Amino acid sequence: MSDTQNASLRPDGTPAALTALQELPLPEPVSWAPQTVGWLAVLVVLLLVALWAACAGWRRHKRALYRRVALAELGQIEAALHDASVGAAALTAIPALIKRTSLAARPKEHVAALSGDAWLEFLKRTNGHFDERSGALLTLISYAPAEQIAALPKKEVDTLLSATRDWIQRHHVEI
Repeated sequence: MSDTQNASLRPDGTPAALTALQELPLPEPVSWAPQTVGWLAVLVVLLLVALWAACAGWRRHKRALYRRVALAELGQIEAALHDASVGAAALTAIPALIKRTSLAARPKEHVAALSGDAWLEFLKRTNGHFDERSGALLTLISYAPAEQIAALPKKEVDTLLSATRDWIQRHHVEI
């Protein structure tokens, strides 16, 4: 190396011109807070929509409590069917369960007096999947003697349980 180049080097080997350089100042970090009133308004609207959705979901959850209770009771009926001491006698609770569920969902004057064909038509109207066979089984269980109920084939009992579960889960409530 030449002497001029050696003269401009510092003892640690860095050029002297580099030691005079200073760090460039960095700009302030960009704030994540909204900078204009418009963005604040959008944020407020979004928060209000989220609050409304949460309240609507909570109300829907509370309104469906009777469905969850009815499904739990239907589960108890199914469990009782497997118990030899109770057996098919547990099926006699299904018509009352459906009636109580209907009364929880609608005004008493619309549901309480229904029976027979009007009751079955109501069940079909509020859930199109409650078919004729399930309606006939429901009527049979409501009025037949215990021996006749105990003689029902397992497939028909399963059909009625499935239709009852479907009705409880999917019946619509006219407002």
